[in-house]
Amino acid sequence: MTRQKGVKASFLNLAVSLFLMMFGSGAFALDNSTVPETVPVDSGSFFMGQNMFGKPAGDISPFARTAGSASADAFTGATPFKEGPAHRVYVSAFEIGKYVVTNQQYAQFIDAGGYDNQTYWLIDAAYHEDATSGWDWKEEEGRTCPRFIADYSTFEESGWNLSDTPYYKNCRYSSQDNTPALGVSWHEAYAYCNWLSSVTGERYRLPTEAEWEYAARGPESLIFPWGNEYLTGEEMCGPPGSGAKANCYYELDNGTFHKETEPVGSYPEGISPFGAYDMAGNVAERTADWFQFGHYYSRIRQGDVINPTGPSEAVAPFGFPIFPFWMEPCRVIKSKGFNTDPMANGNYNSYGSSYPLRSAGKMFNVQYGGHYFIGFRVAKDID
Repeated sequence: MTRQKGVKASFLNLAVSLFLMMFGSGAFALDNSTVPETVPVDSGSFFMGQNMFGKPAGDISPFARTAGSASADAFTGATPFKEGPAHRVYVSAFEIGKYVVTNQQYAQFIDAGGYDNQTYWLIDAAYHEDATSGWDWKEEEGRTCPRFIADYSTFEESGWNLSDTPYYKNCRYSSQDNTPALGVSWHEAYAYCNWLSSVTGERYRLPTEAEWEYAARGPESLIFPWGNEYLTGEEMCGPPGSGAKANCYYELDNGTFHKETEPVGSYPEGISPFGAYDMAGNVAERTADWFQFGHYYSRIRQGDVINPTGPSEAVAPFGFPIFPFWMEPCRVIKSKGFNTDPMANGNYNSYGSSYPLRSAGKMFNVQYGGHYFIGFRVAKDID
């Protein structure tokens, strides 16, 4: 970033802070019943990431055995330079959303004029991005509510329509008040958190990758939110009330497959150690951090293991552009959604089935535009 851009960002960040202090009580009449509920996450440490094979060891090579694994020498399905090596990370106390943000909750942001107020969209310098990039994208695209490609074979679009009541009633995959808000880009999620801060007087934000994973795994570094055992696909995924742990791809009685969201909190069997729901399945989730392959290795070398926040600059996922894919910098996505097969057989390896619902698993996604299987939950600092 040039010195001129740095001064501009600092000025805009100061403006955001002043706005939040001056209007913390908010002119918008917020329905407190739809403020995202949070659960406390105690400070502590855990083994973040996962290696290809089970069983604890101190080796940090790509094929090292992973601390916290229940099955000795078991293939975990982890990708060495994406999710490995497993390494101990320290996280300060914070709060995280008990559930992902719902349609009803996000609609309040729209009703409050969230898409018309640039202040909510100004990006703090800590996120390593030009301060006005999100607002500029929204203006250029004419975005007024969440939109996404609902079918990548036909490029059919879906999302919200401000002429509908409620706006999301015809949203494919998620059309209920209490189902996850889909199609929300990183910048929209970021702006929502700033708006929520302004009307509640508390500082909401997106969780870092480390915070999200710690909230899902706990100090015991569980493989899944519910424990260390590698279950069958049927044990992991099924309808609410069936005893299944998560909402993901499963067969219905008529031979078709279930592929839509469920109301948040529908799977108490899959709750995380800190009391957060749906940290596996239902939707994949956005985090604050930039993504880069092999980043954990540089983190370990630099000793950056206390409240880590990912790469400090926006780079292509592989460190360089790979045409025609992954040309733009991406943010980290955690978990998997309702469209995920719980057992990814084959999955580009010769070792056997992988387990996409592992809490250490992650993806990357450009922050512009929405996707039909991605949502987000909030985090909040503890004073």
